[in-house]
Amino acid sequence: MLLKREECKQAILKWEKTKTDFEKIRALIDATKVFRFDESDQSWIREHNKNHSFHVYAGVHNDHFVLIIVPLTKKGKEKALEKYLTKTLTALKKDITLVETEVVTTVTKTKLSADLAVTKFWKEVNLPVHNEPTITEKASAYDIEKWKNESLNWFFYEYSTSRGRNIFRTFTVPLSDLDRDDNKKGDVIAFFGLKLSPIYQKQIPILIFVSQSEKDSGTGEILRAKLGFSAAPTNSQDWSQPCPPLCKDKSGFTLF
Repeated sequence: MLLKREECKQAILKWEKTKTDFEKIRALIDATKVFRFDESDQSWIREHNKNHSFHVYAGVHNDHFVLIIVPLTKKGKEKALEKYLTKTLTALKKDITLVETEVVTTVTKTKLSADLAVTKFWKEVNLPVHNEPTITEKASAYDIEKWKNESLNWFFYEYSTSRGRNIFRTFTVPLSDLDRDDNKKGDVIAFFGLKLSPIYQKQIPILIFVSQSEKDSGTGEILRAKLGFSAAPTNSQDWSQPCPPLCKDKSGFTLF
């Protein structure tokens, strides 16, 4: 669904008010529901977004919690459009299996002596250390389950300690979270999750994007940034960053 810019502003303002009332939050957000991006939604984002990331605002429209998608320019500025894509919470149609494929290389070595006698035989297993994601399928599944079980407690804690000021208003999402390596058709599902922040020493909400094959909708793969080789495992852009608390780029949120 596309909403006019003024409708988006009103939806964002309504979420700001809703954050200060725990009972309204409880009635609004079903922790078992997800956001479904079909192929037309994915095309809209790719068509309008020219950056490696895009912005997502939280809002309330027609008494439904919505995500408002705001594309960015090459320079990281929010694009002024007449209408913006919005997604509402919807039920997951059926069970989904998260799949992760690791490439493990086994190297077999045989040592010959100077007189051509076999003196040693061994195997070396090389695990995929570089590019190792901190968001694995198993960890993501636990983050999603944690949201289902603990999100109401999280909302109540933030409500009782800060009157909702520290509840997320926006997310910065890597565009690669909507990219598919297989070039297959199918939906992308965004789950809420709760992830422990080592910096803030508390749980923070994240968005986890899972691709679904058109033919096998019961299997999903986590979508994340594909980084180049690095000597140390790194994954700084593999998960959406909520603001608050991660607001170092807050100045970039200008339209709303």
